[in-house]
Amino acid sequence: MNHVLKHIESITRQRDRSMLDLGIVSALYELLKATEVNLYQTRPDAPPRFQHMAHMGSNGVHYAQSELETSPHSHTAQHRPDLQTCYDDCLLVFQYRPQDQRFVYCFPVIQERRVASILELIRDTPLTEDERGTAEGFLALYRNFVGLLDYSERDTLTGLLNRRTFEQHAERILRSLSHISPHTPSHGFHARRQGERNEGAYWLAVLDVDHFKRVNDQFGHLYGDEVLLQIARLMRDSFRHEDRLFRFGGEEFVVLLRAQTEAQLCTALERFRHAVAAYRFEQIGQMTVSIGYTAIQPDDSIGAIIRRADEALYAAKHLGRNQTRSFEHLPGNAPSAPRPIVELAAQA
Repeated sequence: MNHVLKHIESITRQRDRSMLDLGIVSALYELLKATEVNLYQTRPDAPPRFQHMAHMGSNGVHYAQSELETSPHSHTAQHRPDLQTCYDDCLLVFQYRPQDQRFVYCFPVIQERRVASILELIRDTPLTEDERGTAEGFLALYRNFVGLLDYSERDTLTGLLNRRTFEQHAERILRSLSHISPHTPSHGFHARRQGERNEGAYWLAVLDVDHFKRVNDQFGHLYGDEVLLQIARLMRDSFRHEDRLFRFGGEEFVVLLRAQTEAQLCTALERFRHAVAAYRFEQIGQMTVSIGYTAIQPDDSIGAIIRRADEALYAAKHLGRNQTRSFEHLPGNAPSAPRPIVELAAQA
């Protein structure tokens, strides 16, 4: 009983999603004497992907220090039909693995009527009914706390992540880049990939709705709120599930994302900018956004990153609005071998 209470206390004190993931994996690994426990976050792509977020086994503890960080052990339905069945049916999936004589359980974690995560538990022996009840009880506790964290992290109007949460995500990225974690001596997934394929750089983009004050002045704040709601929806449609989308307040939004090249980053930002320009807002008509972005460096501070992106955004506004600008390519900041970026004329 003391072991159970210890793990409950550990889980309920967490205010960081990555450490909450690690807490549930650690609890079930110890309490159920598993040989391996893994937690996957589902990505609703087509087909769905299962992003490895935390692991505990005989080879140690590993976890993603940032939701933008990817693991070499993420899967699709082609490689893990058991995860796919668990996702599709929203039910516990059990199988015996004859090659290593192990019993594998995939537990769905359902949030907002979909399987948001899957916990995989591997044992040398089958779970008893009591042990299965323990697993399901801890997963219910985990699900409830994820819901509480998610609620506290969201902007009440748009449902995007809020400004306070931005600092937590940015700190995780900087911690991941510096390969230092203040929470635990265990290594993040990045430590397992050294020498493997390049996962790309982290970027921050600031997005601002052009002439938004005019909307509030001419049409009223209800229409202004409706514009912000539609902008948030277009952001979700334009960016990937793993990209972190924030509302900073007013008409300003922020995106944290990872891309292998600057060209890939510009493609994502321009896709969103074009989507906004093509959308017809009720009673208002066309709206546009201006975007400024910058690369995140290992020795950065959060304040410095935001200042650079804001400077690029100011340049986009000053040069005509409805365009995307990079801080690194502004006059005086260009690298020795400048790379071209997309610069489209403003649609007044």
